[in-house]
Amino acid sequence: MCSALRDSFESRVGLRIKVAREAMNLTQSQLGKEMGFKDRQTITAIESGLRKVSAEELTRFMSVLNRDLDFFTDPFRLEGEGRFSFRAKGAGEGELEAFESIAGQWIAFWREQGRKQSIEISPLRPQLTLNNKSSFEEAQAAGENLIKAWGLGSIPAVKLISTIEDKLGTLVLFVDMPDGISGAACQIPGADTILVNRKDSVGRRNFDIAHELFHVLTWDALPPERVDREHPSGYKAKRIEQLADNFASALLMPRSILEPLWNVRDKSGMDMKTWSIAVAMELKVSTWALGCRLKTLGYITDEEILKRDEERNVRDIPALFSRNFMERASQALEQADVSVMRLIKLLGITGRGGLKELFKFHGIQVPLGV
Repeated sequence: MCSALRDSFESRVGLRIKVAREAMNLTQSQLGKEMGFKDRQTITAIESGLRKVSAEELTRFMSVLNRDLDFFTDPFRLEGEGRFSFRAKGAGEGELEAFESIAGQWIAFWREQGRKQSIEISPLRPQLTLNNKSSFEEAQAAGENLIKAWGLGSIPAVKLISTIEDKLGTLVLFVDMPDGISGAACQIPGADTILVNRKDSVGRRNFDIAHELFHVLTWDALPPERVDREHPSGYKAKRIEQLADNFASALLMPRSILEPLWNVRDKSGMDMKTWSIAVAMELKVSTWALGCRLKTLGYITDEEILKRDEERNVRDIPALFSRNFMERASQALEQADVSVMRLIKLLGITGRGGLKELFKFHGIQVPLGV
């Protein structure tokens, strides 16, 4: 085992011992005593990844902390790592925890294979210059400025995902989510991820991506609540989500694009509903999001917003995960870093046939042995 992977393994074991210890409300001294160590410093060194755990010691940790071997050693799990934020209107806590566990495996797999494939990760994480004192207008300006900085063009939604992946190294995954969850973000060093419910409409998916992008770019200054409910519990949580919505609206529907379109409608006398449907489909947003943006710009009143999505776009359900993710999975199979059956289980798909189809959907040659 090379030095980098050995260090990674020891750090993983140490971190998970710490997670299990804290879950049982044990101090380092108490755990050290249970393990038969002479002092607390031994546990400190182990949890810091500075001291190797022998096979006999690991067996003892399993017994004392009541955890199975995979908890301590499986690289395709997130245990005590990563912070999630969900856009969830109706999902219960049990559904969220179950989905977080599954999503954590995808993210951990992505990160671990990146390590094994020696993919460089920037030590810097770009952040927007926004904080808890920033105004909605400043959040909108940040969204519009990003269009220029990233060269997103006249329909920002078209290039948004590929640009997020290229500029930030952030993973964007289309997945099946429980009812009531439309999107999520996970902050974790080297594997920041945006997850989107692939069965939502195109407009809603794009808005969720832009909304979660805000969290990725402001997580340290404006940490989001674990769950973004329809009615946030506190002022701070509500304000962060409102800033995210203002940013997302301006990013997808900048004034420079909407204003000339609005002026044409004004002169032609086209009715509001017909115009909204056409513009929403062109910009790949929902008519409801478009209406909210028009209100923010002062073009219409709240009463004129279409209260439900009227663009009637086809669901256009994308393939599971993403091309980048499946390319890394293909390399993992070719390098024998993961077995076919383990990958099938990890992805939650049906047999080898399902895996073959998934590679084909993403235009990737099916690896040998699948």
